[in-house]
Amino acid sequence: MGFKLRYRGRLKDPADVGQLTLETEDICRSNGWKYHIWEEDWSIPADLRSEYVDGVMHYSGHAPIRGIGFMINDDSETVWLTFTPDGLLQSLLTIQNPTFTGNSADYPWQRIKTGFDGATTHLAVCSLFRYLSGKYFADFEVSDESGYWQHGDAEKLTVLINSAAQLEEELAALKAGETLNKEEKYAIIMRLIKEHGERSRL
Repeated sequence: MGFKLRYRGRLKDPADVGQLTLETEDICRSNGWKYHIWEEDWSIPADLRSEYVDGVMHYSGHAPIRGIGFMINDDSETVWLTFTPDGLLQSLLTIQNPTFTGNSADYPWQRIKTGFDGATTHLAVCSLFRYLSGKYFADFEVSDESGYWQHGDAEKLTVLINSAAQLEEELAALKAGETLNKEEKYAIIMRLIKEHGERSRL
C-alpha cells in the first residue's frame, strides 16, 4: 500500500535548470540513486506519442524537457525534475496528458508513490524537495497523502507506513481465507480499518 506524493512547480528562472540538474545529479551520485539527464531541444514543439506494450510504456517523438529524473531504488517510481522552456515542471506523462496525475491542465501535478520501502523514499524525496524549492522555484506545491509534508514528523510517518503495510497483509490473508462467511469477513475488515485509523492518528 503506497502513499501518493504529488508535486508541481515553476522555476524562478528557466536558465537555472542547468544548475538544478548538476546539483541534483551530485546528490543522486552521493546516494547511489539511478538517474537520467534530459537535455532536449526547447525550440522544437512537443510531438510525443506513447504505446503500452507488454506492461511497459514506450515513448516516441520529441518532448521539449530539460532537467533530471531519478529513482531512489529499483522499486521506486521516477521523480521528475524536468522542465519546459517556460520553467514549468513537466514530465513525459504530463506533456502528453496534463491531467494524468491531477485535474489541472495549465499547472500539472507530477506524482511518485512511496511507502514500499518503509519511510526511506518518502523522507528522501521530501527532504530534497524542501531544499530545491527554496533555492530554485518561484512556486512549488506538494500534496502528501501521508501528511508528512505538513507535519514533518518522521516517527509519525513511519508508524503510518508500517500500519498501512500491516493492514495490507492482514486484508490479503483475510481475502485468501475460505473458512469465514461474508458477514464475518466484513466485520473483521471494518475492525482492521478502524485499528489502522487509530494507529495513524498517533
